[in-house]
Amino acid sequence: MTETATDVLSARLEAVLSEVRVRPDRLSATVQGRTVTADSPRALTGQLATALYTVAHVGRPATEPATARNLSGARDLEAGLARGVPHEHTRHRGSVLSDRGDGGLVVGLSGIRVRVPRERITVTHERVAGAAHAEGPTARNAPVRPKGAHEETDVLVAAARPSLSPGFFLVDGSQPLTGQDPILRVYLHVRTADAALEAWGRTLRCLEGLGVPFRAKAASSAHALPRRDGVVVYLGSGDQHVLPCLVEELKGAVLGSEASPFTRPLAPGVAVAWEPDDSRPGMRNTSFGEHRSRALAAGLIRHVTQHPAEADGPHPNRSGCVREALLEAGVDPLDPARNLSSPPCSATDS
Repeated sequence: MTETATDVLSARLEAVLSEVRVRPDRLSATVQGRTVTADSPRALTGQLATALYTVAHVGRPATEPATARNLSGARDLEAGLARGVPHEHTRHRGSVLSDRGDGGLVVGLSGIRVRVPRERITVTHERVAGAAHAEGPTARNAPVRPKGAHEETDVLVAAARPSLSPGFFLVDGSQPLTGQDPILRVYLHVRTADAALEAWGRTLRCLEGLGVPFRAKAASSAHALPRRDGVVVYLGSGDQHVLPCLVEELKGAVLGSEASPFTRPLAPGVAVAWEPDDSRPGMRNTSFGEHRSRALAAGLIRHVTQHPAEADGPHPNRSGCVREALLEAGVDPLDPARNLSSPPCSATDS
């Protein structure tokens, strides 16, 4: 799908910029009706990025009362989200560090030593110089290994990880993401708690039925809704073929109709974007919405710094400064759902 755009920025980004004003002193700014202030231009960049993230990306009201923001950290939807998970475990591979006999194995998982009961161990592998060989369901009675060999094991761990992402209930698929492929995010716009629970259940059942690796998260509080990222799915680039099936499955859900201007819409309330690819200091492990919001904020502050007389409204120089900031962040200014390094999205690229 191709979005109408200027030759500098996408049309949807230009629409976002049209609702932003930065004061010439670079100590205050407004995003739609939300005003932010700071004691330095650098601090204002961060405050402006937060406002852009909240209002433009997430889609929260610009004049949201503080009480609603304070309640958004509640976890009142967690029980319902947990009931919607169709699988109990996800499979991870780790290095066998020691065998405790009937006490199970001590396994290295993501750099952490974990004692794993034998009933959670599915198969062990002997690995020599990059080659793997399955040895059976446990490490017992393993043959003498060649020099340099070590054992790895597949371990079943809880699929639900409710505390990993603050404000969200997170689940790994029974086949987890490996992190080797570029990650494509799928965003669902949900307005109500009932819609969130329904969309969540439909999404997880669909992906589990298709047998693809995935990660998914959903807002864990009704007070955080509506959100254009109320449910987010993470897929490897090689599994994009499931997107039409997922969109079809979600037709029965009561989704909202909006999408973040940083994403690429697939259907009403469904959009995609690539995980950021930005190696600059402080930008690693930044979420997609935060990354794009920071780039826009940096460009807007740069514009007022270089052209203070143009702070009153839209100017070609402003679009140019934002474009520069996006390019520095590795983002395609004409299609901000993509990084400059992103592969094609089979569901939208023709």
